[in-house]
Amino acid sequence: MQDTFSYASTEPEFVQPDYRKWEAVQIGMTREEVVALLGPPLEDPYLVDPFCSYGHLQMPMLPQRRTYRFLIGYVENERVFSKSDPFKGKLSLDGTPSKPEIIIPVSGTAFTHYPRVLDCRWYPSSGEYPITYTIEVSSASPLEPEIFYNPVELDTEIPIPFYMFNFVGSQPGRIRVKARNRLGESEWSDYCHFDFSVRNSTLS
Repeated sequence: MQDTFSYASTEPEFVQPDYRKWEAVQIGMTREEVVALLGPPLEDPYLVDPFCSYGHLQMPMLPQRRTYRFLIGYVENERVFSKSDPFKGKLSLDGTPSKPEIIIPVSGTAFTHYPRVLDCRWYPSSGEYPITYTIEVSSASPLEPEIFYNPVELDTEIPIPFYMFNFVGSQPGRIRVKARNRLGESEWSDYCHFDFSVRNSTLS
């Protein structure tokens, strides 16, 4: 079986604006219009105008904490020129978790390092917190890399969007992630495929 690495189990600090109000913010709106819609921005000692923070999701990720922010950017005429959110627009409208999106590894990556430690990270799901994650891994024979077998749920109570484990065997693999809270489960993420076999590097 795969060996997992410990991670902090601290519950994430979570502040988030109302989803529907956040979606209503449009490029070109004035600062006054944004404040009327969302209220005043959060006090954030690490940010100064023209970027204002309306929420953040702080995760105790290894090797360092990672903070996802809801940001509004203003140009000199005090109008919105950009907005960003940590869920890349995938916002839950009823509190159930949104579908996760894997960031690392990049699907299709061939690895040659040993031990075969796989670093997995994904965009957090939006929805009512706390949210936990389940990660599933399966593998394939190097001779039949398109046929996967033995899917295993490595962990079903991951508190942060990060996971590391030792992948067993010189073979292709794939992972996927889903989120869960008291209201239900998300869809599984799209599969992320990777390959720890050396077959590709020996082909001319």
